[in-house]
Amino acid sequence: MLICPNCSLDVSNSSSLPCDACQKPLHLKCIGLSENDVKWTRSKSKAVKVVCSNCNNNISQFKDLKSTIAALQNEIATSITNLRADFEAKLNDLQISINNKQSDRFEDIVTEVTERQNRKKNLIMFGVDEQQVELDQVHSSERDQSSVKDILKCINPSFDDDNIKIQRLGRRSDTKARPIKIILRNDLEVLSFIKNAKTLRNSPEHKKVSISFDKTPRQIDYYKQVKNDMIIRLNNGETNLRIRHVNGIPKIVKSLN
Repeated sequence: MLICPNCSLDVSNSSSLPCDACQKPLHLKCIGLSENDVKWTRSKSKAVKVVCSNCNNNISQFKDLKSTIAALQNEIATSITNLRADFEAKLNDLQISINNKQSDRFEDIVTEVTERQNRKKNLIMFGVDEQQVELDQVHSSERDQSSVKDILKCINPSFDDDNIKIQRLGRRSDTKARPIKIILRNDLEVLSFIKNAKTLRNSPEHKKVSISFDKTPRQIDYYKQVKNDMIIRLNNGETNLRIRHVNGIPKIVKSLN
């Protein structure tokens, strides 16, 4: 027995038309068509579809689902567009920040290189007695000038000490002599004095005096770091380590002694 899905009655002895969706037979009267209507409709257009009430509801629900899916797709597309715009904006901000940091880093490097270049002709001398009773500036400077020249002559007796310039660094202290900055004619003289400074150890008068390069704060910090690394390695059992300047850069090396 064939049942019409619209009226749930038998269609075996009635004129019917199959549902284009589920193929179940439909009474013509259930869909409001006559046999002539059917013939005319089918002859004019195959695009005209006949569906039962159940399939029609399903199609409506399907259309609603399609609308919901379309709305969600639009929402997702909008979210992706907004996320892309936000990502590009943040990426642009990050690039600007990186460029600024690179620019600042470049300026720091240029400043450091310039500062090191300006200090290449300088020596820093430590341990030179300073008169505790403050003299006038002229007499104090003359005394320091004489002491510095004597020490430089001790290292290199043939050194021409004319026109060297000296300057005490920092504030005067009641307990400690301030270091002296010595401005020589060129960096070769500086290297020569640094190389031969060990001769001061054999001088009873100047054995407490030491000299070093005129280092920038960055160089001083790096030297402290290298020194701390050497101490750690010595504490861990390594031996015969010392710091040696290679092309002006302090490095930890193994001593041959």
